[in-house]
Amino acid sequence: MNKKIKIFITIFFFLFFTLNCAKASLLWEIDNGVEEFRKENYKVAKDYFINYIKSNPNDEEGYYWLARTYWHLKDEKKANENFKKAHEIMLKEKNIQKLNFNYSNSSNIEDYFDMAAMYFEAGNMEDAESYADMMLKINPKSPSAYFIKAKIAQINGNDTEAIEHINKAIIFNNKLIKTNLAKSLNVTQMPEITSEMYETFALEAYFSEDITSAIRYCRRYLEKNPTNFDMTNMLIDLYIKNNEIVLAEDLIKATLDKNGNNLQTILYQAKLYQLKKDDRLEETLLLAYKINPNNAKVLLELGNFYLKQNKFEEAKKYFETLVNVNDEMYEAYFGYIYSLCETGKSELAMNFVRKFLTFDSSSSEGNFLLYKLCERTGDFKNGYDYITKAIEKTKNPLYYFGRGKLNYYLKDYPEALDDFNKVLKFSTNEKIIEEAQDYLIKIFLKTNDLISAQMHLNKKLSLDKNRIMYKYNLYVLYKMQGNEKKALEQFNDIRKARLTKIQDLLDISELHFEEGNYEHSIKVLESAGKKTKEYPVYFQKIKIYSLLNQTEELKETLDELSKIN
Repeated sequence: MNKKIKIFITIFFFLFFTLNCAKASLLWEIDNGVEEFRKENYKVAKDYFINYIKSNPNDEEGYYWLARTYWHLKDEKKANENFKKAHEIMLKEKNIQKLNFNYSNSSNIEDYFDMAAMYFEAGNMEDAESYADMMLKINPKSPSAYFIKAKIAQINGNDTEAIEHINKAIIFNNKLIKTNLAKSLNVTQMPEITSEMYETFALEAYFSEDITSAIRYCRRYLEKNPTNFDMTNMLIDLYIKNNEIVLAEDLIKATLDKNGNNLQTILYQAKLYQLKKDDRLEETLLLAYKINPNNAKVLLELGNFYLKQNKFEEAKKYFETLVNVNDEMYEAYFGYIYSLCETGKSELAMNFVRKFLTFDSSSSEGNFLLYKLCERTGDFKNGYDYITKAIEKTKNPLYYFGRGKLNYYLKDYPEALDDFNKVLKFSTNEKIIEEAQDYLIKIFLKTNDLISAQMHLNKKLSLDKNRIMYKYNLYVLYKMQGNEKKALEQFNDIRKARLTKIQDLLDISELHFEEGNYEHSIKVLESAGKKTKEYPVYFQKIKIYSLLNQTEELKETLDELSKIN
């Protein structure tokens, strides 16, 4: 491995003591990139990690995986840059005083040695030891740093500490056992490897991509220190990264049996539930929240969890808290603004968009949020411009989904078809995929592609044969096929259907709109509005009034929506 990489991979000492569960970002899933990485599809993985970082610029995991990917792509310079970026974030998260050196200078550790030696020769032991400590933050296995610290301890009359340091120096460079310093301290035999050494070996093995060795060293450390929960959590993380799920589960259970409130362990448990799509994910995240309601990572996980469930009120609650806990967190503002848009709080959302754009005014996420605001207020023209700019910067399936809807509203069916097909090809979000398929069925019917319409509709009916919109699509399909009998059966089923859910009313409104019965479409929504104050009812009205250019009615609906708590 290149010497520069070796120097910097060891600086990640604190990585495993941060809560490094992967973010459930609405835009990009880090686990998809990790899966491609493990398949050795490094170019594909690189794109995932680059876009994940754009949506989660405060997550050291993204930079770490991107660095590993660049390493496999033989791009040592970019690997180095991303390793160091991850380190910067970890220092900030742990409230460790940032190291005072220029990351672009690859000779830092040698420079620090020179500075430490200079201060030592000048008799300034305090500054000499300070520079030795900086060397160890870059490379915890630096024999030179430990050697200097041993000399300083001896001069200060602390032989016990001096022996401890010289033993560490000898472990990393056994030739130092022959030095006068070792002899003067009566150190004549190779020292036993300490727990601290096993800890260092485990970290170096991990960042050298030798997960098996990292696990072995971690286990040896825990044999000596079985109650060290930080190292236990590190081993859990290693098991997960090595896809040893059963071992991870067993260790999580054993750890929580000893310490049921260990927040980091609970988050790893949530990570496993997320990977396994286990229904216990939500209750586990809520337990983590109960233990520490102001933990940024817990709040982010909960906010993103509810975003993916389309439970926007719940998501808004956690993102609002997160913005107050960390007002410089890019991901917090994105989630909060998105939630505000989906709960009709357009004016408040716009205020926060301004703050969000101070992070990066040219980001694709900024354009996406501006599109979302426009969509939710019926300004489809400007919304189209914003989402197109977002797509020009980043080929994100969520962006294609947004533009696909606008193209459908504007009756540009070929463009809408292209956008929704890209969603199916690239997205991993099941809810977005399902909604894209709904639009595709309508597009196929409007463009007379009955075979494709039948194929997609059959899939939908197998999941929910009673949904009004699917019955309507089947009615249209039978009519276009000339099968009047079956078409009439579907029509009668719709007419007799008991409208018990909001989705039923939305579907009835939508089918009236599709038939050109705009007045009936609005009446259904007005009736629904008397029964409930559900946001989708208002958004459906906003869409219809905007497409019909009924500006007064649009304004009234937006005013009503803004008054809902």
